[in-house]
Amino acid sequence: MLEFWFNHTIPTYRKLFFLTTAIILAYIFYQFSPMPYPLITLFIGAGIIFLICRFCKTYITSNNPKNLLYRVFTWIPLAFLCAVIFTHATQNLLDWGIQGILQMIITICVFSPQALFQKK
Repeated sequence: MLEFWFNHTIPTYRKLFFLTTAIILAYIFYQFSPMPYPLITLFIGAGIIFLICRFCKTYITSNNPKNLLYRVFTWIPLAFLCAVIFTHATQNLLDWGIQGILQMIITICVFSPQALFQKK
C-alpha cells in the first residue's frame, strides 16, 4: 500500500507527479460531492496510522515478514481504512471512498517528505 513512495529507486519527479495527480483528483471529487470535515479528519488519521505502522514495521520488526507483529502492522491501516469507509461513508460510498483514499494518500506524501530525497 503506497510503498513506492518510500522506494529510493523511483525518481523524485514521478513521486511529485503522483502527489500532484492525487491533489487534483481530490479537489475534483470534493467539488463534485463534498465530504464532511469530520470524515476528512478520519481519513487523514488513517494516513497517519499508516505512517506509524510503517515506521514500526521498518524499525521494530526488522523487516522479518514471518514475525506476527510485522503482519499486524501491515493490516492495521487497512482495517482502519475499511472501517472508516464502510461505517462513515455509506451514503456516498464510491465518491467519498475514493475521495478519502486520495486524502489518505496526500497525507502520507505530505507527512513523509524525507522519502522524496533519501538515497541509499
